[in-house]
Amino acid sequence: MKLQKYILSFILPVLFAACVSSPLIRDYGHEIETDLAALSRVYKNSFPLGAAAEPFQLEGAEGALLAYHFNSLTAENAMKFRTIHPEEDTYNFEPADQLAAFAKENHMKMRGHTFVWHHPDEIASWVFADGSGRSRSRDEVLAILKDHMSALIDRYGDIVYAWDVVNEAVDTSQPDNMRRTPWYNSIGPDYVDQAFLLARELAPNAGLFLNDYETFEPAKRDALFSLVKGMKERGIPVDGVGLQLHLTLSHPPLEEIEKTIDLFRTLDVEIHITELDMSLYSREFQTMEEPDGDSLIRQAHRYKDLFDIFVKNDDIITSVTFWGFNDGHTYRTGEPYNRPDWPLPFDDAMKAKLAYHGIIRSDDLPDDVVLEEPRQNKTYQAPKGTPLIDGEIDPVWEAAPVVLTDTQVMNAPGAVAAVRMLWDEEHLYVLAEVADSTVSDNADQAYMNDSFEFFIDELNDKTVALGKDDSQIRIGHNNDMSFGGQGWKDKIKSATRITDDGYLVELMYILQKVKGEPGLKMGMDFQVNDNFGNAEREGISKWNDPTNESWHNTTGWGTLELYN
Repeated sequence: MKLQKYILSFILPVLFAACVSSPLIRDYGHEIETDLAALSRVYKNSFPLGAAAEPFQLEGAEGALLAYHFNSLTAENAMKFRTIHPEEDTYNFEPADQLAAFAKENHMKMRGHTFVWHHPDEIASWVFADGSGRSRSRDEVLAILKDHMSALIDRYGDIVYAWDVVNEAVDTSQPDNMRRTPWYNSIGPDYVDQAFLLARELAPNAGLFLNDYETFEPAKRDALFSLVKGMKERGIPVDGVGLQLHLTLSHPPLEEIEKTIDLFRTLDVEIHITELDMSLYSREFQTMEEPDGDSLIRQAHRYKDLFDIFVKNDDIITSVTFWGFNDGHTYRTGEPYNRPDWPLPFDDAMKAKLAYHGIIRSDDLPDDVVLEEPRQNKTYQAPKGTPLIDGEIDPVWEAAPVVLTDTQVMNAPGAVAAVRMLWDEEHLYVLAEVADSTVSDNADQAYMNDSFEFFIDELNDKTVALGKDDSQIRIGHNNDMSFGGQGWKDKIKSATRITDDGYLVELMYILQKVKGEPGLKMGMDFQVNDNFGNAEREGISKWNDPTNESWHNTTGWGTLELYN
C-alpha cells in the first residue's frame, strides 16, 4: 500500500500536468514528461551523464527523452569493429553517422566504443586471415588496426571526446591475466599497449580508456589495476579506465565498487562509468512477468546509494553512462537471459520509474526493503583419509558419505554428480561421479563445457565477494583446469576419466590458510556445468547454493566439517 501511495503521489500529478499544462518537448512530434528534472542537469556540476543508444531510438518519444535527459551519447553497437567495418574495403558508416548527427544537433558529447574487442559477434575474421586463409602477421594486423582507427577518428574526431580503445582485455584465469583473443594471438601480449600507442598518434587530444566488466570483483580489480599501472610505467598513454557496472539488486556490494574507485585513485587516471544498468533480478535464472513493488523500491534505493558514491568521487569519476535509457530496449532481455527485465531509469512508455527518483537522490523515496534470498544451510561431514589421485575409486573412499548436486539452478535440469570428500592435515580430497548422457566440450569458454566445480572458503567467513582464502576450481571431463578467486594449478592435483554414464573427477586441494583437524569448518560447495552438445551451458546443478552466484559470492556456500 505504501508503494501504491508513493507511485500515485508522483505519477498522478505528472500525468495530469502532462495532459493539461506541463511543458512538453514537441520537436520530435511526441510528448514526454518535462516537469521532471533533466538527469544531466542534476549532475551538471559533477560529470556528463550519458546513455548508449541505437539509431532507431533517435526518433519520436525515445529521441525526445534521450535529448532531454542526457548530454553524452555512446553508440551501443554502431562503432564496433565488424558492424562499422565488415569487410576489408567496406565501411558501414550510416548508423554511426546518425548517432553523431543526433549528438551534434542536441549539443551532446560522444564516447567512441570500441576499437578492439574480442566478442565473436564483433570479430571481423578478415582482419586476422586473408582471403586464402593465410594468417596475417603481427605487422599486417597492426596496419589494419591503424587504418580502422584512422577512418573512425577522421570521421568522428570532432564529436568523440573519449574512446574505449580496448574492451575487456582482462581474464583472471590466465597466468598473465590477459584474455586470449585473436588480437592477443595475432599481435602478441603487448597488443593493448600497441592499440593505445596508435590511438594517441591518431587522436592526440581525446581521452583513451581501457574498458572492462566486473571490475568490482577483487581478482579482476587487482588484475586491471596491475595492467594499467604497468602501462603507465611503460609510458603507454592510457588516460583512464572504464568501469562497466552491469549490476543486479544484490550484487555487487556497493563497497566493492568504492574499493575499485579508491584503488584507481592511486594512479593518475580518470574513471568513466561506461555501461551502467541494474537488473531487477537478484538471481541469474530468476524470472517474472511484471516488476514487483519491493524490487522497484530496492532498485531505487540502490541507485541512490550508487550515485552518492559517484558524486563523492566526482573528482576522479568524469563521466557516467547508462547502457540504454528505457526498459523498452535493453541487452538484459536478450541472450543469455531471455527474460523480461527493467534495469533503466525510464519504462518502455518513456515514463520515469522509481529508479529515476533514486538516481536524482530524492529524499522522498518509500522506505527501503530487504529482499530475502533463497538459502540452504547444508553441512557435509568429511572423514579423514588420503586417497591416490588417479581417477580410480580407492577403498578409502568407502568411508565418505555421498551427496548429490541435485539443486537445479537453470530452467533445464542439468547433469548431477554424486560427490564424496576426505581430508588430511595438508589436503582436501574430492571425488565426483557425474551422470551425464552427453559429454561435450564444444563451447569456447570453459564454464560452458561439461565440468565439475569445487568451491572452498578456508576461513568460512561467508563474504559477498571472493577473498584471499576463497577458491573456485573447475575441472573439465577431459581434465582441463580453470579457476576463480585464489584457485590455481599449483594448489591442486586432479585426474579424470570417462565412465559408462558420464565422467569421473578426482582432485586434491592443498590447504593454504589452515591445517586439517577434527572439528574444523570451512565454506564449501559443488557444481556441475552441463553442455547438452549445443556449444553452451544449458544446465547447472549445485549441492547447496540455489543461485548462480557462487563464482563471486561465498554467502550461499554450504559448510564442510572435518571429523576423524
